[in-house]
Amino acid sequence: MTDPNAERKLMPLAERALETAMRAGAEWCDVSVSRSSDVSVDVENGSIKSVDAIEGSGFTVRAMVAGAQGVFSASGFEEDDIDAGARDAVAMAKAAEADPDFRALPPPSTPAEIPGLYDPRIAGMTPAEAVDIAVRNVEEGRKVDPSVILSGGVGFDASTGVFASSTGLRAAHRGTSVQVSYFAIIKRGGDAGSSFELDLGRMFEDIDPAEPGRKATEDALRFLGAKKVATKRMSIVLGPLATYSFVRSLVGAAGAEGIQRRRSFLVGKRGEQLGSPLLTVVDDGLIPRGMFSSEHDGEGAERRRVTIFEQGVFKSMLHNSYTAGKAGEPNTGHGGRTGGVHASNLVMTLGHRTAAEIIADTEEGIYVNMGSVAPDPASGDISASVDFGFKIEKGRLAYPVINAMITGDIFEFLKNLDAVSSDFREEPGNLLPTLRFRDVQIAGED
Repeated sequence: MTDPNAERKLMPLAERALETAMRAGAEWCDVSVSRSSDVSVDVENGSIKSVDAIEGSGFTVRAMVAGAQGVFSASGFEEDDIDAGARDAVAMAKAAEADPDFRALPPPSTPAEIPGLYDPRIAGMTPAEAVDIAVRNVEEGRKVDPSVILSGGVGFDASTGVFASSTGLRAAHRGTSVQVSYFAIIKRGGDAGSSFELDLGRMFEDIDPAEPGRKATEDALRFLGAKKVATKRMSIVLGPLATYSFVRSLVGAAGAEGIQRRRSFLVGKRGEQLGSPLLTVVDDGLIPRGMFSSEHDGEGAERRRVTIFEQGVFKSMLHNSYTAGKAGEPNTGHGGRTGGVHASNLVMTLGHRTAAEIIADTEEGIYVNMGSVAPDPASGDISASVDFGFKIEKGRLAYPVINAMITGDIFEFLKNLDAVSSDFREEPGNLLPTLRFRDVQIAGED
């Protein structure tokens, strides 16, 4: 269980490291110090494999000299280690090559507090409670089919941290999360069906703790009797979990770091109409209870709501302090703790028909229940196997499919997006609708 006074105890350590680094010659510096408690239960083949309860602490010092960066991180540290770590970070920065594109670390700000990111109930959960949830999922799955083989587990996390920067920025945060996930396998002679389900949240009341085992088992039954499909062009319909993988990969290419390094298929595309007017995607790290919500990013910059794609037009990149300074643009608050650009919660503008209506309106296609139908981040090429999919015939899910591949490129996909559902699955802060793309190449049986 996290210490309720941890923030008050940790800030002096962060400021001590900051002072040490600046005395050692850092021109810019930031420091994070955190403490966490984790409870996890792993289930393998329907039995408890392991139960872990871990209390941890760590710190990271990032120092800049002439734009060059040095980073030192440690876990399970003693207080004296923080001084040595600060000096080592400065020494690494001095030894690295200067970078004239670095401008500044984020300045102080006072963002509004985001409710629902810390749940005392999760912070106080015991290993015994986690085991009970794990066992209940197995029992619920076996009620559906006694032969099911379930693997997965339960995890609770609670953390407290502080942040101090040479710009004068000071911040503190507390957060919790819970995840329950299960993979189910059902065998019938030489046939096998499998599926995966999860539930996660920042607050315990946001999840149904015993549902993943049951839902994974029900879906595994549906995937028995899979058949091959012919190689041809047809529509594909992405279910909510497959949509999440697709959209998150698309937004990942909008990170300014990859674009500035010319490692993204979105290089030179800002302002262009890249896809269907149905495509509008917003990154919003300010949503109450959102899985990726926070007042600040990993560098202490204030979060912002960013429209990345608007009616098919690539509108905005996601920035950290470095990429924003290099581009001469505002920092969007998407920096990682030691670099990189990371998306937060993703929300799509919804359509006007339900997922069931979209499927009923599909003459022939493949419904992808889950899986990574994602473009290569550099080239935009798509090559994805359909491991959890159904053949759509005359508006209904006819049978599960096997040995099928989806191929194409991201710009073809975006232009061929012709339906976004009005209903959706929500994982806190993230709206996951159903998407349909017309005229997609499916590689199956010749």
